Amino acid sequence: MKLAFIVVTYFAERYIVPLLDTLRANTDLTDAAVIVVENASTDGTRAQLRAQAETWQARTGSPLRVLLQDRNTGFAEGCNIGLAEARRLGAPYAMLLNQDLELSPGWLPPLLTAMDQRPNVAAAQPVIVLHDAPQLLNTAGNALHFCGFGFCDRYRAPVDQVVPDLSEVRSVPYASGAALLLRLSALDQAGAFDERLFLYHEDCDLQIRLRQLGYEAVVVAASRVAHKYDAGFSARKMVYLERNRWFLLLKDWPLPRLLAAAPALLGAELAVLALAAKGGWLPGKLKTYGEIARALPGVLKDRRAVQARRSPAANDGDYLTGALTFEGFDHPLVTKVANPVLSRYWAFVHRVLGVA
Repeated sequence: MKLAFIVVTYFAERYIVPLLDTLRANTDLTDAAVIVVENASTDGTRAQLRAQAETWQARTGSPLRVLLQDRNTGFAEGCNIGLAEARRLGAPYAMLLNQDLELSPGWLPPLLTAMDQRPNVAAAQPVIVLHDAPQLLNTAGNALHFCGFGFCDRYRAPVDQVVPDLSEVRSVPYASGAALLLRLSALDQAGAFDERLFLYHEDCDLQIRLRQLGYEAVVVAASRVAHKYDAGFSARKMVYLERNRWFLLLKDWPLPRLLAAAPALLGAELAVLALAAKGGWLPGKLKTYGEIARALPGVLKDRRAVQARRSPAANDGDYLTGALTFEGFDHPLVTKVANPVLSRYWAFVHRVLGVA
């Protein structure tokens, strides 16, 4: 078996049929498995999956493998459940697909070609466009700030300006987990998704660990998919992002980088607290400190394992930025003050002091 597709669903009633229809219509499913990890949805998701499964084999030649969970496992653990099934089936590659995607004709072969021709690539994504404005970008690779903020780079930029060359395979700080092709032999070395994260930053954390082993993450310009992306930042989302940012920093950052970043991290934390107070999610932010403290022994244990695996070929520090450039974070204090100051600070730390 060449490839396993993995879809984690949670309240996917609006999304799952268009995804599976475009997967079937626009993808060669020969020598492939389609695995759906269904996370205890109580809408119509399970009924729709049952209906799809009844006819899937007749239409594709292989069964739709639906793994029903008795609880919401979150995205990270849900992906790991799917990855375990992919390994059991003997697939060397796994393609993670968000439930709210629609796939375009010809989207898959360029991704597989990039993986087959470049054994140092462990993670690859298509160009992901906005479903309601396909001329605009959702992400062609995500950016990673040295203070641990991960975000969609060039969000809502014209696609043709960001990726004008369809033959390009471009290295990116980390590829989006919304549509992510993974080399399972690389995950055997780096480990799977960190289930502690539950939701958000799990793709970033995994690819930092892959880069620490010397692997690459890329975007493949010739591959396109559409995402029904919600760019909103609810209080719940912000709390998960903040908690998981600190898990990532404490586990994945080497000590010299943590020490070098400490002044900026203090300033960023004060700014986030002010943002949380203004946005009404300060109680949730404060609660994360307790969650982090309770999880700290396990995080530090994982940190020792992660840092021990770090290779001389590690390249994760080469792709960090000092600027936050996501839509919605364009307050003058960010664009006119924080971004210039932190960009110069990180350039000095990385290039002059040699901190990676």
